[in-house]
Amino acid sequence: MSRKRLSERSHERKAGNIGLAIFVFILVYIAVCFVLSLRESHPTIYEVQKIALATNNMAKAVVVREEQSVSTPSAGYINYYMKSGTRVSKNEAVFSVDNSREFRSAAYEKIEFSLSESDVASLKENIGAFHKTYSSGSISAINELRTNLQSEIISISDMYLLENLSKILEKQGSSQGLTLSRAPYSGVVSFFTDSLDGLTADSVSLATFDEKEYSDGTLYSAELREAGSVAYKLVTNENWSLILNLTQEQYTALEGEKKMSFTIMDDGLSLTMPVAIYKKGDGYFARIDLSKYLIRYIGKRFLTINIDLSQTEGLKIPVKSIVEKYFYVVPKEFIVNDQGKTGITVRELDETNNVQYRFHEAEVYFYDDEYAYIDESVIETHGQYITIPHTTNQYQVSTQKKLEGVYCVNKGYAQFRMIERLYDGEDYVIVKSGISRSINVYDFIWEDASTMTENELINQ
Repeated sequence: MSRKRLSERSHERKAGNIGLAIFVFILVYIAVCFVLSLRESHPTIYEVQKIALATNNMAKAVVVREEQSVSTPSAGYINYYMKSGTRVSKNEAVFSVDNSREFRSAAYEKIEFSLSESDVASLKENIGAFHKTYSSGSISAINELRTNLQSEIISISDMYLLENLSKILEKQGSSQGLTLSRAPYSGVVSFFTDSLDGLTADSVSLATFDEKEYSDGTLYSAELREAGSVAYKLVTNENWSLILNLTQEQYTALEGEKKMSFTIMDDGLSLTMPVAIYKKGDGYFARIDLSKYLIRYIGKRFLTINIDLSQTEGLKIPVKSIVEKYFYVVPKEFIVNDQGKTGITVRELDETNNVQYRFHEAEVYFYDDEYAYIDESVIETHGQYITIPHTTNQYQVSTQKKLEGVYCVNKGYAQFRMIERLYDGEDYVIVKSGISRSINVYDFIWEDASTMTENELINQ
């Protein structure tokens, strides 16, 4: 009886040991598999996301106009007879030079000074423009207002001075000591001067917008002038230009546009005008040519522009998902359609020298203005001739160009799809949406293009 019990206990211990060993083995196996799974590089698929691009609409613009400087014929004190922004004809009196100030003093003794309605309106316009654009702490805006008001008041007083000078000259019958200066051309009088005098549209660059190197002032002064010093400027052409300094984001949004809507924030004027968008050096620019409103900005070199840019959207993808691929390019007219399939046609001679046309199906990955981009594998040999069926037109395929793209894996294998970048980031880029033969929102792409080859099956 006791031997039977010992045998049963021994059997139970052996069964328990085997069960424990199996359990431990399973635990070790699971642990090893877990560690190995951590060390494996799992394939990662990325879902394309749409993102709204917040565009900065503000841009700085430089005013370019045709100007000629007019100098004093002799030393003395200048008496101006024209306001800034006044249109003058050739040979019309603009100012006189009093070499002793005798005439000016005599004229001021009998001057009857008062403001007309138009004078008051002009002063109000200057103050109103200041009120629209002033921001707290803007010393330059205050200085500009002060200069404008001083010039306006001096101009108004000099108009009365001219009347008295004319009376004095008639009474004395002599103008000795007073030299009259007449406009050498027709144009618009300007007393504005700055460090960019002589600027042309072609000479505008990023350096033009460097405020540290910029200074401005007024030529309107009652101080003693030397002979040959600049008395005023004459704008000889009422056609003028605005050159905008754009950000890369603005340039991308405007590229290809022929017209642009914008508002000049200095006074709220809104316009829609033809525009030329271009790059120069490291800068991005827009040029707008105008034939109106010259006088409105006769005393300004820089304007603040609000560009009417609708909010744009793009597709966000990882930087590492981008791959480059080379393609053969062929003229677009050599891409043919055969029973609903797109491809190219090779013209050959059979054994009896009869002409045969052999069709090769070829996916077109991209069209530019002239060419279609087809896969390298479609062309049997470099330099192969293709044709337009039933014509003598032939083209030798030899030119290659590359496109950027990603591997789209919607169908379970890697398909190259071209992309067009909008903005570059450190880890992600934004690409254009809505492009034919490209990717769309919610498409699945391979996150790391270096671990994938085209047409490879996706195993997960």
